[in-house]
Amino acid sequence: METLVIGILQRSHGVKGFVRVKSLSGETAHFLRLDWVVLRKEGQETRFEVEQAKVSGKDVLLKLKGIDSPEASLPYLSSEIVVPKEKASPLKKNEYYMGDLCRCTLIHREESVGRVVSVVESGPSFLLEVELFKGKTVLIPFVDAWVGEVKIEDGTIELRNPEILE
Repeated sequence: METLVIGILQRSHGVKGFVRVKSLSGETAHFLRLDWVVLRKEGQETRFEVEQAKVSGKDVLLKLKGIDSPEASLPYLSSEIVVPKEKASPLKKNEYYMGDLCRCTLIHREESVGRVVSVVESGPSFLLEVELFKGKTVLIPFVDAWVGEVKIEDGTIELRNPEILE
């Protein structure tokens, strides 16, 4: 089963065991349909049944079975919220999951030049961190001026202008 990290458990909320979650996509509606989540922290994963979910501003409040007090939530603070990919926020046109981008090879004129290893948030756009096959790492703005066609199914991202590699 392919999974995605959809949020970060930030802190407890109230006295009944609710936890405040920051959505990594900015979307919140998909949290309301979750039956269960996996909390991942420092390599350890724990599955929880979702008893209740509600939107609170830009965040989500989750009540997880077995977490019934603020103290019970403490070991899980800063955990990643992991779900099956099909339970994540649906993509709109020209949107991609960061994890899918990180599996791609950067190509220029049908030649592979590097591999995307991470996606970095940077102001109004994202940056692709690319390990070039010639041994250097570069950051490439994920904007039309630099990036062309993205083919997740083929695992490729087109580089329009190779000047940024120098």
